[in-house]
Parts: sequence; C-alpha cells; structure tokens
Amino acid sequence: MATALSSSPLPANRRTGPPKPGDGKNPVPTGDLTGVTTLPYGRFLPEPASYELLTPNLPSNWNYIYQNRKMLLRVDQFGLAYAQAFPPHDIVMLARDRYQRSSPWLCWINSTAFARGAFSNFFRPNLRADDPSYVPAGYSVKFTPSRAIYRFIEEGVDCQTEVFLPPDQPALAVRMTLRNTTPDRLPLTVHSIMHHACRWGRMAAWDKPEWYTETGFFHAPQEELAGFGIQLRSPTCDPAKRRAALFESSADGLQSAGVSYEKFIGSGTFERPDLIHRGALELSLEDDHPWLGQREESRLFAYPQSGNLHFEKTLEPRESWSINQTYTWLDTAGASTLPPRDRIRPQRIALTSDAFDDYLAAVDASHQHWFGQRTLTSPDPALDAYANSWLPLQLNWACSLDRGWPHGMRGGRDAANDFTALAPIDPDYTRQLILTELSCQEPDGRIPRNFSARGHAGAERDTRPTVDAGAVFCELIHAYLGHTHDYDLMKERVPWLNRPVDETSSVLDHVIRIADYYLAAENIGEHGLVKLREGGWMDAINHAGLKGRGECVTTTFQVAHALRLLEDILRALSERGLTYQSLVEINLARLRRGQANFIRQGREHGLNPSGYFNGIFNDDGVWFFTDQDPDGQRRIFAPATYWAIIAGALDPDETRRALGILEELKCSAGYHLQWPGFEQQTFPHIGRMASGDSPSGRSEHANPYNHGSHGFLGRALAVAGEGDLLLDALHSLLPYDQEKHPTARTMTPPYAVVNVWERIPGFPFRGKDSFLTGSTAYGMRLVYDWMVGLKPTFAGIKIDPCLPRHFDQLTVRFHWLQREIELHLENPDAVATGIRRVTVDGRALRNRSTDIESGRECAIVAPNDLKKKSVNRISVVLG
Repeated sequence: MATALSSSPLPANRRTGPPKPGDGKNPVPTGDLTGVTTLPYGRFLPEPASYELLTPNLPSNWNYIYQNRKMLLRVDQFGLAYAQAFPPHDIVMLARDRYQRSSPWLCWINSTAFARGAFSNFFRPNLRADDPSYVPAGYSVKFTPSRAIYRFIEEGVDCQTEVFLPPDQPALAVRMTLRNTTPDRLPLTVHSIMHHACRWGRMAAWDKPEWYTETGFFHAPQEELAGFGIQLRSPTCDPAKRRAALFESSADGLQSAGVSYEKFIGSGTFERPDLIHRGALELSLEDDHPWLGQREESRLFAYPQSGNLHFEKTLEPRESWSINQTYTWLDTAGASTLPPRDRIRPQRIALTSDAFDDYLAAVDASHQHWFGQRTLTSPDPALDAYANSWLPLQLNWACSLDRGWPHGMRGGRDAANDFTALAPIDPDYTRQLILTELSCQEPDGRIPRNFSARGHAGAERDTRPTVDAGAVFCELIHAYLGHTHDYDLMKERVPWLNRPVDETSSVLDHVIRIADYYLAAENIGEHGLVKLREGGWMDAINHAGLKGRGECVTTTFQVAHALRLLEDILRALSERGLTYQSLVEINLARLRRGQANFIRQGREHGLNPSGYFNGIFNDDGVWFFTDQDPDGQRRIFAPATYWAIIAGALDPDETRRALGILEELKCSAGYHLQWPGFEQQTFPHIGRMASGDSPSGRSEHANPYNHGSHGFLGRALAVAGEGDLLLDALHSLLPYDQEKHPTARTMTPPYAVVNVWERIPGFPFRGKDSFLTGSTAYGMRLVYDWMVGLKPTFAGIKIDPCLPRHFDQLTVRFHWLQREIELHLENPDAVATGIRRVTVDGRALRNRSTDIESGRECAIVAPNDLKKKSVNRISVVLG
C-alpha cells in the first residue's frame, strides 16, 4: 500500500517545488482549499475531500456520496437520502420521497426533562413549528471520504451520528452517540425508524413496492442485538429478481419494536410521528421473537413496512450511550423465503463500536491509497487540492452512479467517457467495463445509447439510434491500452447484442466493427458527414435526423478523431506482431481515407464565412447553428468548432480565428455551450431545445453546460497551445471559484462538479445535477492529459504540456506499468508549450515524438528508460 498522504495543508498561495530527492517516501502535499473564503453555510477542511456544513438551512440539498462498488449511498444535510446495492443495476435499499427533507432512517430523542420536546438525531425534521429555521448549538455536518458526521447539542444532549459504508460489503452503518452534558441524571427515550425502500428502480405503474416486501422482527438477547429481515419478492415470478436485506441494531436499552409504518406515524406524519408521544411499540419484548419474524405477530407484508425500535436509557452526568445499526443486502440465491440464519452469518456486519472503528480505519486507508495514485503540486494550491482529492473521489462516484438512474443501465457514451479518466487510477474496473459494454454492442458496430449494467445477459437497454457512443468508446480503449499495455485484452472474446452468448468475436473485431458502422455508406449523409439519426453528444438535438437525412458536424469530427485513435491501436498491435499484417494494412488504409474524407467534407460543408463551424443539417435540408439561421439569428454551437480543432481540421491561423467565438459565448459563469437560444421562433426538426419544450436557460439550452462548454473547450485550447485560456476553462468547470461560481448564486455545494450552470428566472447560473455529469472525467483529463500533457501511449509516456504562462513550475507524481514516477515541469520563460530539455534521473533524454492531438513535437519516455523499484524523476524544461 502506498505511503499515506500528509494531512498538513499547504499555506495559501505558497509556491512549492518538487519533493526533495530521497527514497520516494516523502509525504506528497495535497494542496489547500481552506483559503477559499467568503463561503456561506460552511467551509473546506484541511483533510482531503472534506467539507463542513455549519447550518442545515441551505438553499438546496447538498449531497455527498459514499460507495464501495457493492453499495452506493447519498447523504445530505438532512441525513441519508438514497442507497442502492451493486450500482447501477441492483435494488434500491433506501430512498426519500421526492422533495422530502428528512432521512428515512433516523432516531427521535425525547425526555421528560426536555423543555421544547423531541428532536431527531439529524435535527431534521424539526418539531419547532414556531421557528423551522432553528439551529441548535454546536451544529456541524462533516462530509469526509470515510464517513459523514452529524453533531449538535440540544436540551443538554450532545448528539453525534456517524454514517459510513463498511469496506467491501453491500451494507450501510450508522452509529448514534448521545452524551449527557447536564449536571443531572437524564432519562432518555429513543424511537428509531428505518423506513426501508427495498424495491427495483423501475416498477409497473399499477404496482406498489409494499405488495412485494415482507418485514419480520427478531430479538436475540444473548447476542445483545435485535433486527428485521426484509424480503423482496418478484412481481414476475422471476427467481433472479428476489432479494433480501437485514437491518440489525444493538439492543442496549431496547424496550419494544414494530414493523408497521402506519402504526409508527399514527395520526401524525413521518416528519411528526404520533408514536414518539405514546411510547411503546406494538411488539413487546416480553414475548419471544425468534429469527426473522417467524412469529405471526412479528411480521408484516402487503402494507407499508419499516423497522421500528423503542429504547429507554438514563444517562448519568457526562455519560455516553451509543446505538449501532447496520443495513445489509443479503444473497437469497433465488429463494422465495429469507435465508436461514447459518447462511446469513457470514454476510452480517459486526455491531460493536470496536468493529465500527476497525471498519472506518480500513476505509480511511483505502482512500489514502486512492488519493495517492496521482498528485499535483502547482502554484495554485486550491487547484492542487481539488485535483488531488475531490476530482478522483467524484470520478469514482460518477463511474458507479452512471448519471444516477436506478434502471440497471449504463450510458454507452457516458460510461466510456467516465472510464477513460478512470483508466490510470483503476485499470481493473475499466477493463471490466470495456468487456461489459462490448458485450452489448450491436452486430453492425453501433454501441447503444444505454446498455445493461449486467452485460449481455441483462434485458435492460435503450437502443434508440444515437450515434456518438462508438467514437467515445474508441477514446476509452485507446487510453486503457496506453496506460496498461494490456494487449491481451484485444484477444478476449465477447458476444454481440441479440446474438447467442456463445457467438463471440475478439475485442479487436468489435473495435474494428465500430469503424465499420461509421464508414458504412448508409450512415454517411449527402454532405459526406455522419448521419445524426436520433442524436449525438447533444441530447437536446434529438429530432434532427430521425428521417435519416440529418447530419452532425460535431459527431463527424469526433469520428475523425476516433479513426485516428484506431489507426494508432492497429499500428501498435502490428508492431508487436499481435495481429495479422494483412488485416492491419487493409484497415489502416480505410481508416486514413475515412478520417481524411470526414475532415475534408466537414471543412467544405461545415466551416462558414465567419470562421466557425455550423452545427447540424436537419431532415428538412436546412443548416442550423450558422452565421445566419433561418430565423435570421447568428447562432453558435461551440462543440462543432472545438471538435474541429481537436480533430486537426484547422491550421493555427484558422484555429485562432475560430476561437474568436469565445468572445460571443463568454459570461460570468464561463462560456455558453451555444448562443443565442431559440427564443423567438420554434423549429420542429431539431429537437427539444428548438421545439419550445425546453426553454432557453434550461439545462443544455444556451447555458454554460460544463462537459461541452468547458471540457471540450479546454481540450481544444490545449491543442491550440492556449494555456491561460485552458486554466480559465478549467476554473469555469470546477465549482469552488467564488468569483465565477459564488455559492449564494449557484445554490450547490462548492465541492460538487455540476452538469450545468442554468439561467432560470430568479436563479441566474444556478447549479444543476451535482456529480451526475461527464464533466468530472473531463476535469481530471483537463488537468493531467491536457494541462500537464501527460499521455501514456504504446511507445512510452508522451509529455506535451500546455501550461498557464504564470505557472513557473509544476510537479506530478503517478504510477505507470509498475513504475513510480515524479514529473517536474519547469517554465523559466513563461511560455505555454514547447520542450527545450528533458532528463530522466539526471540523464539527458533526446527522444521526441508527435502528439496525436496537438501535432506538436513532444518528449517521449520509453518504459526501458524507467526503473521499477525506485522513484523515476523526469524533469522537463519548457521553452
């Protein structure tokens, strides 16, 4: 395991050089976001990826995510919000109703000594109707990578609740600790409720979840625990859809229990339950309650269920008391009944506080290792802190959330985009995703819009004819091979969508079939551009090609770039004797022809007299996003121009002229994706953005839409060698910059990458969809791939930096092919690009190559130039 990172922050605005020479075990600085001031509601903490809320009265729900690949949990200032097992394809375990502002799993705390009545351990819901904004003393919510900690003092009770995921298990854990701060004995009554949501994400409109669940209570006094077994049956009688869960609690002070949600709330509501005023629940502990609700009175099905526990405890002055609880997904092996106790035992989570501490220590260690995979030290400590912890953490979340839809699918484009950035950090997970996605590829080579997260065997899919996923997938597999040199992957055999599972082809054949799709005559329009069908990257342009005529400039240049990457892959395989030479020669020739044709036709038909690129040609035979649209507007769709630059369709002078559109797209939150919006006139054959169904200012319609507005832009700026503008685009994408994205205006947390900054009436540039965005992956790549210029390839590590001119030095530590590397960039002449000198451990290195995107001469360090058992120090002087 890698050496743990230092928890000591760098002083704000301090410029740091490379770590001192030595054995490679010096702590690596993590950066510092605590210098980001004027933050309302909370503050960044010195610890990596940690934030503290100082009030629950936020302008919106501020989420934080926990996941261990087997369980995903979303929390906010109100407590637990949502949990799913084995994301993104298995059951929902816990969920709030929409717009509900209370945790479905909480404890009500009451006492005859309280002056103002009961309160919950998350202090929401709030029973103080006279002042719903009331905040108790010492209120704090700390979000850290290992746990969320909720704490406050009310009515003399110091209440702390820790929420976390045990490592490597599909489970949630909550520990509530109450301490008496008064000088007197304090009698306490606690009512715990876990209103579970064991269900599949998508149900028939006529179904209700409780019809298919059963909850049974058990009490094991000899083990000092109690709990509930929860069974989920299948509405379609499918054994594969049966699930179970186990809610267990420590039993110190336990008095009674219940399984009915309706009886718990009584004549009140979930936010103001009647039962906290009445005391005992329906199941007395004087009766025997054996394993998993075997008594008739201990079980409930067909009506709303929850796990309800009633505790009584008297605390001496300064005495503390903890209630430890866990909620665990169980493997039923397809049975229609709950698993027997001996089968459940290995899946259970230990409930002691010592065990909880051990779980948390293991989670801490795993995050330190995760954060140590790549680290940045630059003249911008805030950027360093965000790149070193927040970006990799949120990338990990995004790869599990896959846009947060509980429908069992992954996006063909979305997953490929996210895992391209994950490849250098978690290659095993990336390899698994590659094989899963290819097993759902259509035989003609097209990758569906959405494929089953379970792969070929899964029935969940969305095969609407969108056309861009294959191009993005080519980036994924190119990046994976460059970072791992795992050429055996190309020999793996994978099935095809809607074909028998034993009818397989090699990964290489699948990848070549992607090119087959794009080069097929029926998929190329009358201008020689890629046909749009139901859409490309821009989801709001979804009606322009449904009749089979419409073409897309952006997708055309994305495909041209993808063909260039496939050419690079084939050449690498050929040089290593890993494929037939005749196959390589035939495909190289047609890939080069296809790439040249797409660029030539894109220039001829897309480049308008104003020097930027038109967006689409629709089924009606009309061009839109031009210097004169049919409504008379000069309208820009920026990604078409950005991708033309990335694909190498423009020379440097043309690139500079094309980037003149930035002056028209600039706003206080960054750069609009397209401008102006469709406001005065609607058009039927473009899509929802021009039909009047998605007003200008909503989502991607005429807003700074992070992925395309700042991700694609930053990538194009790296090609153009514009380092200062690249940093500006990066700061426009990231959320913490209070000049670009003041928290009071965005209403989203300053730690959360969002999908878009919307212009909604009354909410100018409000943030939308925290974490559920491809922008996180692009943020990672903007830092490492295009600003630092770190590009592991088949021949070695290419280094092609594009720095802001005021960055006089920069250091990155990373791993590649079992080698630990420290790359130090020096910029004495305040330039953006260009390599003057390269050394490896003090030895001059004169190897040069050409970057596949920028076309610039760059340094290349081969694997043989690097040692495996010590830190390799690469020094690059720009100039």
